Amino acid sequence: MLAVGAVVVPAALVGCDSRSTAPREVVTVFGTLSDEDADDLVDSLADFERSTGIDVRYVGSSNFEADLFERLRRGDPPDLALLPQPGLVDVLVEDGFALPWRDDLAEPAVAGVDDALVELVTFDGDVFGAWYQLTLKSLVWYSPRNFAARGLEVPTSWAELDTMTGALATAGTTPWCIGIRADGATGWVATDWVEDLVLRFAGPDVYDAWVTHDVLFSDPEIIAAVERFGAIALNPSMVAGGNRAAVELTIVDAARQAASANPPCVLHRQASFLPRMLDRRVDVSPDGDLWAFPLPADGGGEAPLLVGGTVVVRFADDDEIDQVARYLTTDEAAARRAEIGGFVSARSTFAAERHGTEFDRYVATLLREADVVRFDASDLMPAEVGVGTFWAGMTAWLGGARLRSVLTDIDASWPVPLLRPAVPPASTDAADGTEQSEGSDG
Repeated sequence: MLAVGAVVVPAALVGCDSRSTAPREVVTVFGTLSDEDADDLVDSLADFERSTGIDVRYVGSSNFEADLFERLRRGDPPDLALLPQPGLVDVLVEDGFALPWRDDLAEPAVAGVDDALVELVTFDGDVFGAWYQLTLKSLVWYSPRNFAARGLEVPTSWAELDTMTGALATAGTTPWCIGIRADGATGWVATDWVEDLVLRFAGPDVYDAWVTHDVLFSDPEIIAAVERFGAIALNPSMVAGGNRAAVELTIVDAARQAASANPPCVLHRQASFLPRMLDRRVDVSPDGDLWAFPLPADGGGEAPLLVGGTVVVRFADDDEIDQVARYLTTDEAAARRAEIGGFVSARSTFAAERHGTEFDRYVATLLREADVVRFDASDLMPAEVGVGTFWAGMTAWLGGARLRSVLTDIDASWPVPLLRPAVPPASTDAADGTEQSEGSDG
């Protein structure tokens, strides 16, 4: 999951000269962005509005998926959506709601985007989404100043991380801050942990098969990943607040604990948007208050990276909508958003050094140079599993439920593909006056 759920107030972008009386074309964009993130998107599009005369109106929702499908079913679709779950694109295409990026939109949709990401939004040869931004999830946040004072070094392998956190716990210093609670979105922090551990210890091939349910949740490789997370989250000496803290503490509170002036922990695994959660200004730099390193690989070396992201999906087709859609694929749009900060472009055509902050440049470089990058599994799985039983199951397990039962229940919740009955040919034997009903066995 990309952000904590929150109600988003509809926002209109800055308009043209107020003296103009000409009506303006309105293009609606629907998404999950809220608060500062929504304001930054709005601000980044102001120049485009002024130059084109198009009134781009961003509207967001903390209940994005349900609200989007309700709008689609009642015939009131947004023009464009910023979709945080590419797994939903499949449903939108199958239901006939999403439109393909064809003709003069085809090339901009894929320019500079990794082939694996393009494949996630490609169906029957057509591309149905254009990637806008990426979020790096495989990060461990720490205080460089705190590390220096304790004589700690950034671990480069899982074994080094395990040794370091074990030594801290033995010495009476709590290694981790963890919290998974969020209004309407409890559990995604836990599933992110599990996904990262599957990717590191079982490998990308198992990860890919798990996403499609060719590897079950009850598979030993997945069980091992969950138990490895449990060795941290359920160990009272490993988590600030004890073994119940992870399931009782909110995501935001855990982030603020870790980044506080006197943190109760040394490490916090969270995505690259963590600074947006904080309630105080901090120096995010390699020698400052806060920085991050990739969650190490099992045997050391380059760590595989888990990412989230936002893809632009079209629901209507006219010149103004296409102009906005095309603009969101450009380096110009990326530059306007990047200069504000808190943004990493999904496109290699936008150089890492053009991002607006040192941390954004660091994240962009990690993503550009990584050999193994995988999208968040829960956002690729069917929604009833990925953001349903997987989130709920990990929450229940951290609260005391039996792991094997939880994983078996998640497997059982995986939707069975609907097999549409074959339609028999129309009967040519009218003499006997019989009819054969559609789909009958005869």
